[in-house]
Amino acid sequence: KCSFKYKSNSNNYFRMIKIGVTGVIGSGKSTAVKYFSSLGVPVFIADNYAKKLMNEDVFLKSEIIKLIGDNAYQNNELNRQYISDVIFKDEKSLKFINDLVHPKVREEYVKWLQKQDFNYCVYEAALIFENKSESDFDKILCIKTPIDEIYKRLKSRANYSKFKIDLILNSQIDQDVK
Repeated sequence: KCSFKYKSNSNNYFRMIKIGVTGVIGSGKSTAVKYFSSLGVPVFIADNYAKKLMNEDVFLKSEIIKLIGDNAYQNNELNRQYISDVIFKDEKSLKFINDLVHPKVREEYVKWLQKQDFNYCVYEAALIFENKSESDFDKILCIKTPIDEIYKRLKSRANYSKFKIDLILNSQIDQDVK
């Protein structure tokens, strides 16, 4: 039984099966959740909410600028490339950003959940176990992909170097452990 305890006006909220979909960067989480979405299942993509919050939440923006500097935003938009270059080279900065952003994403998830009226829903995030939020879900699906395929995907999709991919993968729990 899921231990997610938030009050809701919706009776279905407590009966709804909550499925977490996780995996390391480039593993194919997005492809997996597109299948659920094509069936009409409500899907919450944590990374999309994180980006939105980091762009729109005044407090988050000011804290990110304090930590990383004015280059964290260009033309008042999140400079994702710059931020990832900084935080994946500095474990303390990564932890600070995660500790700052993920609770706000969770708040958005709770609000989103309360609006859903379906037998189950899907939450997609790379950091379910890293954020110790596995108890929020009834089931967790972990997408595992051969490491050479992950490197190939990230090189073609984001033009990441092997070094950057290694930094990101080393900041996440190994997919065999997940």
